[in-house]
Amino acid sequence: MRHRKFDLQGLVDVSVKAVGISGINCVKLLKCVEGQFNKAFLLTMSNGFEIIARLPNPNAGPPFYTTASEVATRHFIRDKMGLPIPRIYDWSADECNPVGAEYILEEKASGQPLGAIWGGLSSEIQSNIVNQVVDAEKKLASISFPKHGYIYYESDLKSTSAKYERLQSPSIQDAQAPAFVIGPSADPNLWGLGRAQMNLDRGPWRSVTDYARALGMNELEWAASHARPRMNFHRSMDAPETPSEYIALLEKYIALSPYLASWPELPNRISHPDLHLDNIFVDPDTYRISSIIDWQQAHISPVSLQRPHPQMLELSASSLSKQGKYERNLLNLYHNAVEGSDPVRWKVLADPLLQVMTRPILLVPGCWDREDLFSLRNSLVTIIARWDEMGHGETPCPVNFGEEELLQHQDEMNMLEGISEILQQLQDDDVIPLGGMVHPEVYQRAVELSNFFKYEFVGLAENEQQRELHAKVWPYQ
Repeated sequence: MRHRKFDLQGLVDVSVKAVGISGINCVKLLKCVEGQFNKAFLLTMSNGFEIIARLPNPNAGPPFYTTASEVATRHFIRDKMGLPIPRIYDWSADECNPVGAEYILEEKASGQPLGAIWGGLSSEIQSNIVNQVVDAEKKLASISFPKHGYIYYESDLKSTSAKYERLQSPSIQDAQAPAFVIGPSADPNLWGLGRAQMNLDRGPWRSVTDYARALGMNELEWAASHARPRMNFHRSMDAPETPSEYIALLEKYIALSPYLASWPELPNRISHPDLHLDNIFVDPDTYRISSIIDWQQAHISPVSLQRPHPQMLELSASSLSKQGKYERNLLNLYHNAVEGSDPVRWKVLADPLLQVMTRPILLVPGCWDREDLFSLRNSLVTIIARWDEMGHGETPCPVNFGEEELLQHQDEMNMLEGISEILQQLQDDDVIPLGGMVHPEVYQRAVELSNFFKYEFVGLAENEQQRELHAKVWPYQ
């Protein structure tokens, strides 16, 4: 899913042409650190000019929509909202070009990535940067949109069968420039594993309720034709997990979907999908934000479905440790700033039931692909348990789970929580990070450590059957 075939010489040629200076040539090409969803290269020209080339991997989403939407969205945010985003020099959303793949050629981000210096900054500078991030989000919130979807140029969608709605505001549209529209989602979960050939509802959507129901109906249609029985050893050693179980869960979710948005009509806004430290660049002298990168999959959505805070402020240390308390203080600083600058968003974020209501919506797309029926089931069990708190006391909950299914779910929870505690401890001890993603230079050592702790974990079993189970559920193979 990360294999991207392309013509390297073709990439060099279009990059030189994009610079637009006669007589220059490319004298150096450096492959950037491999990302999850793109191949990226730094090309240096004979006059010293540098340009970044990015090619989406197959797992990034539908190539045409992913590329066309990113380009239009970045132009919109840069030109209409004034955020510091690298300029795009050239792009193609069609692989029929000299590169043989979709691509974006852009300027190199100015400044230094926060990830390289964050730990050495004073608390005062870190706090100032957090406030700058809030200011950037305030700019993103300055324009509300009529629907939930992805931004495109109308000219790119005219030749497709995609549904879209033209943005009518004079402050958004420029008579001298291509028209912006809200079109279908490019979320990979709505296109992968046979979905691209299906006539699914990919938006744009008018409301949270329409969106929530569409996701359930999409998965229902896909599961009926593509899901196959498989083993889930967290749940059973001999009985496979079946598509019918998944379909039953989806039917419960669809029945609950009208009740998962108790707020009045919420504004639709653009948000950055992955605002971690390496996606924010600052001037190393002033520590002012100089560039924000990685806008792939940025889209318009209701504020209730957006990240509650930037990934850079995720709590990573124990709440009792000095580092944990410091991280909590930074997150509180962010919350206080949002409360003052964006009361509409803060009202949603402060709702104690926000996660309860939105978690099922976020879990449904691609749930079977991720082998995570447990989390979806658990989110629905939580909805049922907190039904009265959600303000539906006079309306009976439309779904329920049988006693046997709840007992089996509890057994699965106990198994997952036991493994989670071990994995969390391995991360806290700097042995293996959660998820198992490690740098190439420490990969072999990580494999050795994983095998050692797997052996220890299997040794905790009380009998042969349990030992076999422990061996099968160890996540790092």
